[in-house]
Amino acid sequence: MNSLERLLKLCNVTVGVDITSKCRQRETYVYGRAVFYTVAKELYPLTTLHQLGKYTNRDHASVLFGLRKAKETYKSDPVYITIYNRVRDKVNANPTEYDMKHEKIVSNMNVVAARYITEVQNKLYDAKREIKELKAKMEHNVLWDYVSQIPENKIEDFIQHRVIPYINMHVYKSNTNRHG
Repeated sequence: MNSLERLLKLCNVTVGVDITSKCRQRETYVYGRAVFYTVAKELYPLTTLHQLGKYTNRDHASVLFGLRKAKETYKSDPVYITIYNRVRDKVNANPTEYDMKHEKIVSNMNVVAARYITEVQNKLYDAKREIKELKAKMEHNVLWDYVSQIPENKIEDFIQHRVIPYINMHVYKSNTNRHG
């Protein structure tokens, strides 16, 4: 299987449909094709519009139209952006995380089951991304560095005798400054 075939399968799985179909439903088929064209041109800039069209059963003019719409219109659509980001992240991911065998199983399921599994996978993906972002924020947080040194059995005591009085003191001060 070549790289463009893998990318096509990845786009199919990400949107939960076969984007080579003639269907024009925007949030799945159209956006899936536009993401395929865009990512393919980013990764393989020498690929021709005719070659990309062969993969999606479209002519070069349709590929060009999809690329232009992605650049001009779709870039502000959150659904398109989400699909694009998921595909790009999977392309850039560690190969062990990108399991074509699993993706092939999903693509061979009935449509309802495949969409459900894809939906669950997308939620898991979003949760993993959120955790990663939170960990990154915590790594560069001086307060977290200090708080993480508190023994677990002393956290409640720390909150009751240090954090709550500190917050109450500053809330009281800010209220008196506004009213006084």
